[in-house]
Amino acid sequence: MRHRFVYMIAGLLGVVLFSSCGVSSFSDEEITAAAETLIEESIAINEIYFGKGLPCVDPDSEAARSFAGEIQTDATLLSYLPVREDAGYDSIDSMKEATEKVYSGAYCTYLFEMAFTGISVDEGAATHARYMETENGTLAVHKDLSVIDARTYSAEDGDMQVEVIRKKGNTAVVKVQSYVDGAEDVTVEIQMIYEEDGWRLDSPTY
Repeated sequence: MRHRFVYMIAGLLGVVLFSSCGVSSFSDEEITAAAETLIEESIAINEIYFGKGLPCVDPDSEAARSFAGEIQTDATLLSYLPVREDAGYDSIDSMKEATEKVYSGAYCTYLFEMAFTGISVDEGAATHARYMETENGTLAVHKDLSVIDARTYSAEDGDMQVEVIRKKGNTAVVKVQSYVDGAEDVTVEIQMIYEEDGWRLDSPTY
């Protein structure tokens, strides 16, 4: 009889645990609020990785010539230029830290490889790393990479239209109205995940 009771308790615990994996304990309001903040913050992050990138010094500046000497390259052949001091970031680590506050660990892995290592995009083709950092700690940005026009998510009045369409466990999917050049564009579905210290975006917003 005692064994049967133990088995019944174990079975009930299994049902509860299984159910908790599928049912989200987060309200739509909580998810929506987190999504609005993260999506807004992602715009500036996207500009770093896919947009114009961090601002760099003038190619004819003393900073550019000093950088060319540091990497032992003719200044006229520079593909990378030092990031300006007023850019808001002075190292790859500082950029990673800001990115990790917005995007999930899994998506950050992709962003970091693309931006700081370079990745293959097609068979026989590869993208250069957008940023590099010298042994002396000089952060530099590639000056000739393609730029994606920024997508925004707030209307002119600042209102963001976010709707939770799915949620399960520690994940959710929200639907958001996007804008290009101030005009309504497509409705975008964005994945989210709750990690150790809060919600993060788990898919791109650019």
